[in-house]
Amino acid sequence: MHLFLAKNAQTVQAMSAVLLAALLFSCMFAFPKSAEISLPWYQIVFIRYCGGLLFLLPAALTWKSRGNSLKSNYTLIHFGRMLAGIGSVACVVIAATQIALVDVITISFSKGAIVLLLAGVLLGERVFPRHWFAVITSISGAALVAYGSRNGESQNLLHPASLLALLGTFCMAAEVIIIKFVSRREAIPVTLLYVNGMATALLLFPALFWGHWTDLAAWWPILLMGPVAILGQSLNLFAYRKVDVILLTPLSYSSIAFSAIIGILAFGEPLRWTTVVGATVIIVGSLLGMGWWKKQLAAS
Repeated sequence: MHLFLAKNAQTVQAMSAVLLAALLFSCMFAFPKSAEISLPWYQIVFIRYCGGLLFLLPAALTWKSRGNSLKSNYTLIHFGRMLAGIGSVACVVIAATQIALVDVITISFSKGAIVLLLAGVLLGERVFPRHWFAVITSISGAALVAYGSRNGESQNLLHPASLLALLGTFCMAAEVIIIKFVSRREAIPVTLLYVNGMATALLLFPALFWGHWTDLAAWWPILLMGPVAILGQSLNLFAYRKVDVILLTPLSYSSIAFSAIIGILAFGEPLRWTTVVGATVIIVGSLLGMGWWKKQLAAS
């Protein structure tokens, strides 16, 4: 065992980083649900991005002190990513207060198939039949989870919170496309600094004037969202620089399992068969759409 770990230390480190990042992101979206009082969504999103900005500043200043520039030539693109990010966080946070956390997270993972489709439309990448298969299967899986999240409490086919989670999924997919475009042209500290800074500035006024800032003891876990998000992103960046994407991608879906465990232990939420089946459909569809099995065979 020791010999195996020594030979594959880099791979083990990368896999551990992705698993830890998945756990951190599951915890991040659970923090607002664990608060004893309900805060406005714009205040929660503000806290997430402001906390991320404060957590980033030392790294950004260190980056600049080494002779690098913090100026960006893609301000409008960063602004678009910021809007998509605000939309995704807001949708997930609101939806998670109304339906099970694992249902929201599972629905959000259908973004992989949507990214494949948007990459063809916006980035000019080739779209193969397997991509269309991934889109259809992933959306079907998300729809099954959304239908099960009703739990007999809604007369509608889908719970309104499930539709909100689906909207958040499209926002996440748009954010991924923008990240892919910018990451090839600009340094990571600059990108993160602009997005977190602009989101903080945009939400500053409504958060300060209409937010609920008393009774900190009742909602202090929300303050951890920003640092946890940045730490999770940093772990993913660390991992994907060490090991091929084809090995790490399946591990990112462990966030669904972590969310299920958190939901059961922390909130007493049931794990329905529709969630298990829907998650399986989404994962299989996304991996097939990526051609993961072909790449895995080639790598072996």
